[in-house]
Amino acid sequence: MNFWKKLIITSILTFAVFFTQGIIDHLPAHAALHKFSFNGEQANGYFIFDDSIRGGAPIRPDMLSEYDGSVVEYAVNIGDEISEQGSQSPQRATHDEARTIVTLLRPELVKASPNLPKDSPQDDEFILFVPKVARQSKYALSVRFRYPENTFQNSVAQPKNVPNQALMSVHPYWNFPITMGKVKFEQPVKTSIEDIFSLPKNQYDGVGASN
Repeated sequence: MNFWKKLIITSILTFAVFFTQGIIDHLPAHAALHKFSFNGEQANGYFIFDDSIRGGAPIRPDMLSEYDGSVVEYAVNIGDEISEQGSQSPQRATHDEARTIVTLLRPELVKASPNLPKDSPQDDEFILFVPKVARQSKYALSVRFRYPENTFQNSVAQPKNVPNQALMSVHPYWNFPITMGKVKFEQPVKTSIEDIFSLPKNQYDGVGASN
């Protein structure tokens, strides 16, 4: 009798394992979302980015990486001058969507790029970049958060955590490589990154709507 009970229990457990594995194997691909927030005397906002996006760069990929279409949603408020928000659109190409950029400004990178000022600071930067198409403007928007050198430990991967303070600079008239435009705002801000949750791709609607 004990033999048959054990056999039945084993069969049930085996079925449960295969059934569960079948469900997992057929779940849609998920992406981990992270929310970068900033807050200062005259500035506040956030952007939500997808860490499954692969990065790339035309030069020195070990020092600069762009993550096209990585930003699911963003909001930037700078005093009375800048108030912008946006989210991904199915009508736009990936390259025209807001993205994150990680740069490790080092002498080698500055030397290799004639478009970078030779006195560029040797810092680590996490950047929100909104292309012209996404802004419906003739200029792109570059919001840069500068941290001390080696904050990202020589990695251009999208960071999962950051120090609680950064030097924020905002370029609302970005038309690179012709011009980066004047810095409209530069000030220390508090920064943080928190995990949101995992969502099936293309189901991001309303992720940050409560903010």
